[in-house]
Amino acid sequence: MLIGLTGGIGSGKTAALCALKENGYKTVSCDDITRGLYKKRETLKKLRGEFPSAIKGKIFLKADKKEIAHIIFSDEKKYAFLNGFLTEETFRIAVKKARKMKGKVIVEVPLLFENNLAQNFDKIIVITRDKQERIKSVKARSSLSEEEIISRMNAQVDYDKLDLSAFTVIKNDGNIDDLAAAVLNAVKSF
Repeated sequence: MLIGLTGGIGSGKTAALCALKENGYKTVSCDDITRGLYKKRETLKKLRGEFPSAIKGKIFLKADKKEIAHIIFSDEKKYAFLNGFLTEETFRIAVKKARKMKGKVIVEVPLLFENNLAQNFDKIIVITRDKQERIKSVKARSSLSEEEIISRMNAQVDYDKLDLSAFTVIKNDGNIDDLAAAVLNAVKSF
């Protein structure tokens, strides 16, 4: 069974995935896969064509992710390119990894609805959270400004306006233990 785990930036996807992994479930993180892609020379060479100012070095290439973010959140075409390129490759790798595992496999997919990936999963868990709590959470773990966080939120689907009736929705409005208990109960019920 392939279970998608999604939600907006700062909703608690990573914490939920960690709780599942710590409790013996098989998990795949698209965020981890994307981080790995940013270290591959082939990826960086392709990105250099679109973002020359953000890829440093001649032999040993390195991405300036802050510069890439600055570019994509002010240029819709660049955003679409990066999202399409990285999402397609990330998801291909994630599904390949998940298919090698037996039983319930939970795949954390940050932009699941934005990229029309729902049909690839048997079940989907959506984690929602108050916008101000999401902002506070992202600020605590990153160097992003509130403006940068809101820019990222605006590039994602608005879960308050999405029909989520076909999915399992977990409202992350308590502490981390509450979130872990809720996500574990959801996966056990599938």
